Amino acid sequence: MKTYIKSGIFAAVASLVLFATGCSDKFLDRYPQGGTILQSQYEQLSNTLEGSLYGIYTQLYMYSDHDEFGQRSIDMYTDICSGDMALTARTYNWFYLDEYGRTRERTGYFWAYYYDIIHNTNLVLNLAKVQSEVINKVTQFGFPTNGLQVMSGKDTLCSYTESEAHIAGYFAQALTLRGYAYANLVRYYAPAVQDIRSGQAETLGNTAMTLKECAVGPIYVENDMDTAKARASVADFYDRVEQDLTLAINYFDGFKNYLTRTSKLEVDANVARGLLAYAYLNLANPADVSNAAIYQKALDRAKEIIDSNAYTIIPNSNLLTNGFNNVNDPSWIWGEEVTVENATGLGSFFGQVDIHSYSYAWSGDTKVIDEELYKLIPSWDGRTKWFNDGKANSTFKLCPDKKFFSAINPTSTNEDDVDRSWESDNVFMRIESIYLIAAEAAYRLGDYAASASYLTAITDQRLDLTNTDQTKVAADYATWKSELADNTKLLDALKLNWRVEMWGEGYGFQTLRRLTKKMKRGGNHLYSSGEEVDGYSSKFTFPIPSSESLYNKWIDPKVLTVEQ
Repeated sequence: MKTYIKSGIFAAVASLVLFATGCSDKFLDRYPQGGTILQSQYEQLSNTLEGSLYGIYTQLYMYSDHDEFGQRSIDMYTDICSGDMALTARTYNWFYLDEYGRTRERTGYFWAYYYDIIHNTNLVLNLAKVQSEVINKVTQFGFPTNGLQVMSGKDTLCSYTESEAHIAGYFAQALTLRGYAYANLVRYYAPAVQDIRSGQAETLGNTAMTLKECAVGPIYVENDMDTAKARASVADFYDRVEQDLTLAINYFDGFKNYLTRTSKLEVDANVARGLLAYAYLNLANPADVSNAAIYQKALDRAKEIIDSNAYTIIPNSNLLTNGFNNVNDPSWIWGEEVTVENATGLGSFFGQVDIHSYSYAWSGDTKVIDEELYKLIPSWDGRTKWFNDGKANSTFKLCPDKKFFSAINPTSTNEDDVDRSWESDNVFMRIESIYLIAAEAAYRLGDYAASASYLTAITDQRLDLTNTDQTKVAADYATWKSELADNTKLLDALKLNWRVEMWGEGYGFQTLRRLTKKMKRGGNHLYSSGEEVDGYSSKFTFPIPSSESLYNKWIDPKVLTVEQ
């Protein structure tokens, strides 16, 4: 009889989640990619630490239902919740619970998803320390600077083995994934930082607090994860994120000559930098001049990625042919290659959104851009063409058929032609978001010229090349660029580009809370159309699921408002 290893939720998990994955070529060649692997297959892995780590990567796209399939489903939840993504029909009942700040219905999934990752990364971090002395050696002697030899520190004769270098890489990846999980938890389970400090957070009774006074959830680390804990503060969460991601970057950089990234699903130094830069952006308060140092950190980390020249902004020539469906695109920093072995069918982003795949959107439950947001896109901007004009089929009006489309079938919506393999790849981070972080951070630092420069690096590649009057396009764009000299218009342009450029990629929720605050929903929403969205509202802070009190005596049931 064959034994299978399966995962459980955070409260019940007793061992690492072990799944086959497409991250490493050895896994691609040998093993199926799905929710389980054979015990015999696991025992054959050359390194159980590596197998355990890659089990965590599968959590990023793990399927449990047609509206629960890892990070890309969370991206959809939050974009729908903020209102930038609009549901236009409800035939199949997927995602309708997420309309207009309905965080209650999803809190159990979010909580379990991120704490599962934290639990399993803690196990990997412990395992890394058990398998090698490399962590202690780095602490004592420093990182290698000449081959695997340490040429500075207390012992200049200290050296590392190649095996230790690889374990250092696994350690850095686990730290990055843990930092990613904590960064998301503090964004969703606490009000926006500026609202906490200003007393404008409805969920806190409109009472000004310090970040130390506002609680989020428990923090568990590798040497202290078996005992239930009380809720830690927003300040503690951001400290944890900074520590994890900074240390991860140090390990990645310290052993960079000996680490090879086998796929873009693997996190690396630039992924860690991107996560940290975005965390700094969300931590800083524009109303507090003392926060300039935090904005500077966001800008510095973003610049490190930009200056590496490792990624390029999607060019005008590929704006309507990219499809955001190929992990090998040079703009992608982090993403998942979807193959026949790990595709999750209708329970996937393209199975929900793409009208060129056999999907819920193709069947009529369309997810479209908010029409009020669409109207804000300038006439010169080719991104208007990302969204269907509805002339051929009004059902598909404002669907993202030129932003997200099947790699197999980019054009047809005929039943006989639509893609039924769902092998389009999933994007988690791309270089355009890094330019937007740099632009916003520079703006908050008062360097408006640099801010405009980072922003226009994107918009220079967003001209409408399909317009027959290119002279007018160029003139209109030149006028728009000149208006960025007005700081108010520059900030408005930053807000708009976060919402349009990153539409469908999970940034809408935080853009609303950090920048937009109030906006009117378009008339094309199935629910609450035309209503004003208030980013200060408690609707945009996730409540802790009440099931947590069953496992954690330190969580006061009085703060729990949702039954899960």
